[in-house]
Amino acid sequence: MATIKQLLISVMMISGFTLSACSETETVAVEDIEQTYSSAPLINPNEATAAQLANIEGLSDTDVAAIVAARPFATMSSLHAIIGAGKEASEVKALYGQLFIKVGLNTGAAADYKLIPSSLTPRHLAHEFDEYRPYASLDDFAREMSKYVSDAEVENLKRYVTLD
Repeated sequence: MATIKQLLISVMMISGFTLSACSETETVAVEDIEQTYSSAPLINPNEATAAQLANIEGLSDTDVAAIVAARPFATMSSLHAIIGAGKEASEVKALYGQLFIKVGLNTGAAADYKLIPSSLTPRHLAHEFDEYRPYASLDDFAREMSKYVSDAEVENLKRYVTLD
């Protein structure tokens, strides 16, 4: 079953429409709206070497030293408290697209769910994760989340969670 967003994008693509961006002279093609997601494994900051951490775009030398000194992190929010301060939301989203501590679907906290990069607002994402607990499988999780985001984003979200 296609989501409303997918249907609207399909109709707009067939019709040849574009969406206006910030200025009247600039337009964004509908196909550019779709988010692409990495399939690369996320780096676990508790297991990565200092050299691996130093290669992550968005981590400063100070961030790397702070991670190494404070490990192990029990939760993603505890890591965020160390390296998230002073970063813009877009920087945090890009960083956590590479580096993340997986969150338990059945035991995770809302604060950790809110740090998962998503097209949903952090509050909405945490609400949806919590609403359908307990999850018996990742397929259950995927089925519930596909009501709110694209199949590609569901696959991406699965990179951030674990069935505990």
